[in-house]
Amino acid sequence: MSGPFAPSVPPVPPYGPYRQDCPWCGSRRLRARPRGDGPRQGAPRRSPIERCADCRHVFRNPPLTSAARHPAVRAGVRLRHGLAARAILRRCPDPESWLDVGTGDADFPLAARAHFPYTSFDGLDPTHRVLRARAGERVEEAFVGRLTDHHIVARLRERYDVVSLFEYLEQVADPRAELRGALRVLRPGGYLLIDVADPRRLFPVHPVGLNAELVAQGCTVLTGTRARRVVARKDASAA
Repeated sequence: MSGPFAPSVPPVPPYGPYRQDCPWCGSRRLRARPRGDGPRQGAPRRSPIERCADCRHVFRNPPLTSAARHPAVRAGVRLRHGLAARAILRRCPDPESWLDVGTGDADFPLAARAHFPYTSFDGLDPTHRVLRARAGERVEEAFVGRLTDHHIVARLRERYDVVSLFEYLEQVADPRAELRGALRVLRPGGYLLIDVADPRRLFPVHPVGLNAELVAQGCTVLTGTRARRVVARKDASAA
């Protein structure tokens, strides 16, 4: 939908907010490895990399948002969208329902629909961009919020065959809580797709840390220990 009836969405800033603690363990013992202007001198040209002194988690601080991407980077993301969709196609060729988390303008559901024409795609995003995506018929249902919001999880509990988190965990305050929320809205036996921008910077020893966390939360990991694209299946006994 376009014109006067399309939802008005403010521009997305290139960087998220700077944080004082580790998004993985909560420690405030951060060691900055600045690249370009650091966040304490104003808006950075490049997002600096910081490492937690306690759990060794490495992350961008402040995080980049999609608005900061170069066109060549966006083209690479489109390619990865297709590869990620095919990773699920090999294991679950005809899911009934799919939730894309952190969907933004729903670029990933748009790409995945080429492989899953009969799947119902919904989108969840903390911004109102997802409403524009619904107006443009990129998703069927749009939800504004996060997987850590009680009303979101209560409404969507065990609703989806597939839940995808595409370049999402790097940008959230509590990755563990987001994973728990993803599993709550996933049906037993459903598939979780996690794709990360830079596997070296998401977890201390990525993706071993992520894989261990998925196993601890009741999943069977179906991809290799060093894959940047992680596919896991929710066990029937998982809460």
